[in-house]
Amino acid sequence: MLNLPFRFHLYCKVVDNLGDAGVTWRLARQLASEHRLEVHLFIDAPDTLALIVPNARAGAMLDGVRIEHWDVAAPPRDPGTVIVSAFGCELPPATRAAIASQPGVLWINLEYLSAEGWIDECHRLVSRKPSDGAVEHFFYPGFSKASGGLLREATLLNQRNAFLDEDCATRWLNELGIGALPGERRISLFCYPNAPIADWLSLIAESKRPTRVLVAQGVASEALQRFSGMHLKPGDRIERGALSLECYALLAQPQFDRLLWSCDLNLVRGEDSWVRAIWAGRPLIWQPYQQADQAHRPKLEAFLARLTGGDDRTPSLDAALRDTEHKQAAQAAMAMMRAWDGDGELQQCWPAYEACLPAIARLHRQLSDDLSRQPDLCSQLLAYCQQELSRGD
Repeated sequence: MLNLPFRFHLYCKVVDNLGDAGVTWRLARQLASEHRLEVHLFIDAPDTLALIVPNARAGAMLDGVRIEHWDVAAPPRDPGTVIVSAFGCELPPATRAAIASQPGVLWINLEYLSAEGWIDECHRLVSRKPSDGAVEHFFYPGFSKASGGLLREATLLNQRNAFLDEDCATRWLNELGIGALPGERRISLFCYPNAPIADWLSLIAESKRPTRVLVAQGVASEALQRFSGMHLKPGDRIERGALSLECYALLAQPQFDRLLWSCDLNLVRGEDSWVRAIWAGRPLIWQPYQQADQAHRPKLEAFLARLTGGDDRTPSLDAALRDTEHKQAAQAAMAMMRAWDGDGELQQCWPAYEACLPAIARLHRQLSDDLSRQPDLCSQLLAYCQQELSRGD
């Protein structure tokens, strides 16, 4: 823990529903809980945050974080305040004016996560705005040692390992009210509506392996309704062939982590669930946020290269990929993630993916282990803030 004299004001505008709120809250909570810093979170949709952070509301103090509605944001009055605009959100005018006029206030633009190589060159760049002279510092999360790293609490992996070592998954799911049987395959589904859900669930239903798919309430609800013929609510379960499709209520963030640890495969999206699935060390299929003109595709390809050893590979991945089995696993993982994003034949990619799943699991665990050796994002952000604020002393 660093004993630092400055304060954090985090600003979040909710665009991608749970993801923006989830990432910003994890950072705010880690700054306050692990590093004992004064933290204010200004968010335009506290109700969205409350879906994954119980008791979150404007005016509340939770885990050392003061939650405020965006509209009541006051300009920083003291030097040593760090302003974090999550994902480049436009700051309130009074806050922006204070940054421009008050020495000792540091403005950080916490950008979106990507595995693309160009972010290493942009990480920590500084821009002075011609309109008012405010100085913006760009901080990029990422997968390489030259990036800002990934959000990871200090005790997260120890908690995960203890959970898995004690074989808690079936008991924990049943206590939560989610049906689970020993020996069945479990898959968590957290995707965008354009994922090929119906085709994928049909393939599972037609297979021989009993599989329980767990989907959060409200996730791709229209697509699931077309498949199931009903509007799913928590506790609903559909049995079709080898498939058991079960809906659960949205979970608080620590519970969501345990859900990911409890599953044999996690289908995730966006940023927050993607990173948490990486730390789960389980196989994952990631769906990036879809952008116009397929601008999200390079992000997917960059992550696939990272996973399979194409870019900035580590010695451990190099060793694994010399094995023919792992080469086949890498090819199957790439094909399946592309098909999940709409680029490929799911009917061919899914059976090949299933056949390689044990080797794919080793690739994902290796990626998680390798990334865990890098400094976490929060620690790197604090070191950077300390460096930048000390320049004005």
